[in-house]
Amino acid sequence: MTKEQARVFVKAEKNKMTPAQIHENSRQIIDRLISQDFFYSADTVLTYVSYNQEVETHSFIDNCLSLGKTVLVPKVYGRDMKFHRITTLSELKPGKYGILEPDNTDICEPEQGLMIMPGLAFDKEHHRAGYGGGFYDRYLEQHPAFYKAAVAFSFQIVDHIETESYDLKPDCIITEQAVL
Repeated sequence: MTKEQARVFVKAEKNKMTPAQIHENSRQIIDRLISQDFFYSADTVLTYVSYNQEVETHSFIDNCLSLGKTVLVPKVYGRDMKFHRITTLSELKPGKYGILEPDNTDICEPEQGLMIMPGLAFDKEHHRAGYGGGFYDRYLEQHPAFYKAAVAFSFQIVDHIETESYDLKPDCIITEQAVL
């Protein structure tokens, strides 16, 4: 399956989900995520801020903050993505496309940590089809020491995705049903 075919398939499946299903499946995914050893050992967590029909991350961010972890969230600058430290969700304001992003200048460049990756589709070999901008691929190419965990609904896992040599794979994928 090409990346574009995977994107079309997953978007159609996401549109079938009710808000209650998104919330419940997200809760199960986040519960599975926070039970992993790599989560507890990470002092710094870089995570996307959920938007639309993505796995919800707001409660995850609050959980990380309550545990005293350093939380960094992305903001896009042209073709680049930088991560800003936040200490509360109230520091987020709607940015481009209405996606919440940090409203501060506290840009951080950690050497290591846990990266929570979004994506539209994944396969069992951990190939990833993102939203098409290449932001995570470019960022992670420059910051290879992060442990990369993707979170996804189980229907986002497809048999195979054709990828390019520059496409980076997560170390694991967490769904409401399993850790791959």
